[in-house]
Amino acid sequence: MRDLIIYGAGGLGREMLGLVCAMDPQRSKWNFLGFIDDGKPAGTPVSDAVVLGGMSWFSSVAGSVAVVMGLADPEAKGAVYAKLSQNPMIEFPVLVHPLAYVEPSATLAPGVIVSPFCFVAVSASLGICSFLNAASQVGHDSVVGDFCSVMPSVNISGNVTIGPRTLVGVGAKILQGLKIGSDATVGIGSVFLNDVPDACTVLGYPARVVSKGREER
Repeated sequence: MRDLIIYGAGGLGREMLGLVCAMDPQRSKWNFLGFIDDGKPAGTPVSDAVVLGGMSWFSSVAGSVAVVMGLADPEAKGAVYAKLSQNPMIEFPVLVHPLAYVEPSATLAPGVIVSPFCFVAVSASLGICSFLNAASQVGHDSVVGDFCSVMPSVNISGNVTIGPRTLVGVGAKILQGLKIGSDATVGIGSVFLNDVPDACTVLGYPARVVSKGREER
């Protein structure tokens, strides 16, 4: 049995605890220690568990520990990973909900999380700590970059490339063969007929650039 913590004690962190429990209902694989959250004091109760502390908590860890990202913000995930991955005692497990389907030929990097009712098609690739929220689909040969967050009910067609640290909003649809840049924000319900440049926010049907830089969506 391996010790496990969830980084982030908000709504998504609580969802990650549910996913861990669904994968390990007998509690025979994971020993859940609690949440790490830089914005909540140690001892704060969360979902029948507690916040253990912030990033500094890891300095007192003697053995190995598995870290699950309960963070949706791609930049935050990247920053946390950059710090924690320097410690050889910390691992980032791949979590696939039992109600999701991932083709055996798909590639899942460390820290990938696949939520219930998701579908990952043949030869698709999900990057480090990328996250698929419920009922999202990734088509054949598509690439979802490191630290991306794909929100619920997103449809990514085949041969799509999404750059690192991009946030794809709820219900977005990305047509075959398109390229979505890195550090972008894809707005809720957007439909993509053309490529998207790096570091911008896109929204609409068809999607268009509405601002340069990332915005919350």
